[in-house]
Amino acid sequence: MVAEIISVGTELLLGQIVDTNAVYLSQWLAKLGIDLFRRTTVGDNRQRIAQAVREGLERADLILTTGGLGPTPDDVTAAGVADAFGVPLTRHPEAERWLMALLQGRGIAPSPTLLKQADLPKGADWLPNPVGTAPGIWMERDGKTVVAMPGVPAEMEAMFEREVVPRLQRRLSGQVLRWRVFRFVGIGESALTDRLGELMESANPTLGTLVKPGEVWLRVAAKASSEAEAEALLDSMEGQIRRRVGEWLLAVGDEPIEVLVGQRLRELGWAIATAESITGGLICTLLTEVPGSSEYVRGGIVAYTEATKMSLLSVPWDLLQKHGAVSAECARWMASHVRARLKAQVGVATTGYAGPTGGEPDKPIGTVFIAVSTPAKTVVERYQLRGTRRQIRERAAHLALVQVLRSLREGATGG
Repeated sequence: MVAEIISVGTELLLGQIVDTNAVYLSQWLAKLGIDLFRRTTVGDNRQRIAQAVREGLERADLILTTGGLGPTPDDVTAAGVADAFGVPLTRHPEAERWLMALLQGRGIAPSPTLLKQADLPKGADWLPNPVGTAPGIWMERDGKTVVAMPGVPAEMEAMFEREVVPRLQRRLSGQVLRWRVFRFVGIGESALTDRLGELMESANPTLGTLVKPGEVWLRVAAKASSEAEAEALLDSMEGQIRRRVGEWLLAVGDEPIEVLVGQRLRELGWAIATAESITGGLICTLLTEVPGSSEYVRGGIVAYTEATKMSLLSVPWDLLQKHGAVSAECARWMASHVRARLKAQVGVATTGYAGPTGGEPDKPIGTVFIAVSTPAKTVVERYQLRGTRRQIRERAAHLALVQVLRSLREGATGG
C-alpha cells in the first residue's frame, strides 16, 4: 500500500502554525508498514483540494487529509473530496444523529452551521470523532481510499488511532515496518558511515543518517511479515552497530533529549540544577516540561549579568576580571556552585554570546561554554554555534542536555 498525506489549511501555508499532523501520520504509517511517498499542503480552497486529491489518487492507494472539516465557510475539505470523486455532498443520517446527540449532550443547540459537518461525499462512510464535533470521512472507490480527518491534533490523533488504524490493519497484507534510532556524539556523520562500512548498504534492515544539534542519528528500519521477525532483524543489526561504533553511542530511541536525561536521572536517583546565562532558563524549561520532573529537578538560577553571577552563584570578581563572564572558567564555577547550592548531584551551566552584537576577537558571536558538574568531575565544552540569536540560544540549551546525558552515561559512577 502506498500513501500520501494532504494537509489542508491556509494557516499552514502562511507559516502561522507548524504541521505536526503530517509528522504524526508519517510515523504511524511507517509503523503500519505503509510506504509514504509524498506530503502536500494546500490552502482552504475547494478546487485546489479536489485537484490535490485527484492527483494523489493517480499515484497512491491511500490518501490521508487533515483539516477543513469544521462548520465554518472555509472548511471545504468534504466538498473537495466529493468533487475529486465526482459526487455531490449529502447529509449522512447516522453522522447527523451522532452529531445531534453530541451537541445536545453538551447543551449546544443544533444549528444549520454545526450540522453542516454531517454533509459527506455521497457513498462515503463516516468516522466518529472521539474528541470534537467534526465527523471524519472514509471514501473508497476502485481500490483507492481517501480518509479525511480534522485538523486539530488531539481530534485527528484520537480519530486516527481509534477509527482509522483498525480499518487499515484489516486491509494490510501483514507486512510491518519497525525501526530504531541510534544516537551518537563525538563522531561526525562521515566518520560514522565509514566505520559502519558495508552495513550502510544493507537492503533490509536499511540504515540512514541524520545530523542533529550535537548528535548524529542513525535510523535502522526493518520490514518483515511479523513484528517479531522485524524486531529480530533489528536486534541482529544493533549488535553489529554496537561492535563497530558502540563507544560513541549516546542513546537508543528518538525521545526528546530532556526525556532521556530525566530517565537517566531517575535510574541513578540523582537530581539536577541549572545555572544559565545565555540560555536564560531554557534548559530548566525543557527539563520541567517532562511530567514528573519534580522528582529530579532541584531548580535553576538565571544569572544573566556579572552582578547576578557574583551574588547568586558566588562567582569571584577576580575570575570575571581575568577570564570574563564568557569563559570556560566562569562556566565551570557556575555548574559546580549551583550543584552545591541546590544540593543536586548534577549541575549544568551555560554562558556565551548569542548576538547580534557583542563578542570578542577570540570569542565571536555564537561562542558558548557549557559545563556539567557531577560528583566525579566537572567538564567544560566550548561550541561555536551559528544562526539567529534565538537559534543559538535554543541550540545551546539542547547541547547542554546532550552534554548532561553524555556525562551521566560516561562518568556517573565516580565520586
